[in-house]
Amino acid sequence: MADASSASFVLPRPQSGDLSGSVYLIAANGSMLNLPMPSTSPRDPLNWSFDKRVRAFVSMIFFTVVALAEVEGPSLMLAGLSQEYASEETRPFHLDLLLSAPTLFKGIGAFVWIPLSLAVGRRPVFLLCTIILLFATVLAIVSGNLYVRLVSVCLQGLSVGISSSTMLLMAIDLTFIHQRPQAIAIFMSLGPFPALLVLSVVPRITNGVLNWRTFYLMFMIPCITAVVLAFLFYPETYFLRPAVAFDGRVLVQSATEKVKVYEDWEKVPGGKTLPDMPATSKWSATIKELKIWGKTESGWEAMWACYPQILLCMVNPLVFWVALLHAIVFGSLMSIGETYYTTLSGAPYFLPNNTIALVNLGAAFGVLLAWPTAGLMISMISRHLAINNRGIRDAEHFLPAFVVPIISGIASVTLYGLTVENKWHPAWVYIAYTLNGLSVSSLAVANTLWITEAFPRWAAPALAVLGGWSYIASFGTSYAIFPWIKSQGYARMNIEIALMIFVVGGMIVPVAFWGKSVRQYIHGRLGMNEAGALRPQ
Repeated sequence: MADASSASFVLPRPQSGDLSGSVYLIAANGSMLNLPMPSTSPRDPLNWSFDKRVRAFVSMIFFTVVALAEVEGPSLMLAGLSQEYASEETRPFHLDLLLSAPTLFKGIGAFVWIPLSLAVGRRPVFLLCTIILLFATVLAIVSGNLYVRLVSVCLQGLSVGISSSTMLLMAIDLTFIHQRPQAIAIFMSLGPFPALLVLSVVPRITNGVLNWRTFYLMFMIPCITAVVLAFLFYPETYFLRPAVAFDGRVLVQSATEKVKVYEDWEKVPGGKTLPDMPATSKWSATIKELKIWGKTESGWEAMWACYPQILLCMVNPLVFWVALLHAIVFGSLMSIGETYYTTLSGAPYFLPNNTIALVNLGAAFGVLLAWPTAGLMISMISRHLAINNRGIRDAEHFLPAFVVPIISGIASVTLYGLTVENKWHPAWVYIAYTLNGLSVSSLAVANTLWITEAFPRWAAPALAVLGGWSYIASFGTSYAIFPWIKSQGYARMNIEIALMIFVVGGMIVPVAFWGKSVRQYIHGRLGMNEAGALRPQ
């Protein structure tokens, strides 16, 4: 529970702190407030020990590493897959679908897992995804034809969809407001980073990309480990934070993380909440946390209410803007990711598979850079802006986080297009992929911070739109890449993508000036349903 000093600074906050998307975060003495205030309930994740929260976070990252490595692995084993399925009848499907189908199902996963987590909680959804990944891995090993193999990669994509959607809400569940930029940046960096390192050595693991089943056999133990870690170390984090009695008053924290003060319990909506019954022993407390299936306070009503909110978020200009930018930057990733193997294996480079795979080392380094640029940097910038704003942190204070991904995204596709077109040294391809890794990961952090802070009442549906839209759009883009190259050429196509990033990314300028008034207008016009809120109430 917050101490008296923290609470006393929350009560007299300036009026602008009442605006949705604006939080009174820094006290008059410059100290950071621990908001939201933890309750005394043992089920409150903000009341857990630091070690317990770290273990939950590590279980999420471990699953992400395993799932991403499995989903992206076939892109480096295409030669072996082509030989195995060369004599088979695969109509109406094509072998390339093994690479693009997981992207589609990642997007579908975002629209499935986030609403479901509002009904049954985060823990059952997390456990379900780990089990699906394990089943898909076994299915890939025993698959005897392309159709079964295709089902396995679709299930893998569906399971990893939780990493770019629901797990962002899970990270928010585990952290205070001022910790979120760092937590999300760490998750977005430490998840893809080891996965990309694994991909850089895939050809060596699979014996020249021919024995691709070895790859999945080696992932059996990590998949089983992911299930065990999720079961043992990730308790339920979806928590309804109750009203708190303090200094003769009652403090109620809203879904937008504001604190309302009531003189007595009779005036509190819903009345006085009953305290959690303490566990009779440590063993019984542990057994209770390990329960697999549950139901949230909002229940299935929250899940069905989430889908209309998703539709509203799709037409919300401040959400649609970042979703469109996310989709274009993912398109730049597809532009490089689908063509670098053909480029480096052909004239004039003729690089071996082992060397080509090392391009993922560059991407891994770029992803790792997203931690300091999108986490450390934006934490310092937003704190400085909040201090200058009388301690109030507005959602617009996170807009500087878009600068790095926009610049690095433009630079990556421009450099890659010119390199391929003009046959420059292959090192520039690796550098371009490094910049692209930085752009994709840092943009994911910036987007998450912006939409969850600007629209805290609709954080869940907004993240579903962001994750679902970008991956589904990328799936469609994957079929346009090669016809686009044939029509425009490498340089012109990638420069056109760079121009789209520049134009759409340039929207941060009007958003910085008028975003606050626009989002407050949207909050006033749309419904007040808070089932998918940042802090569900």
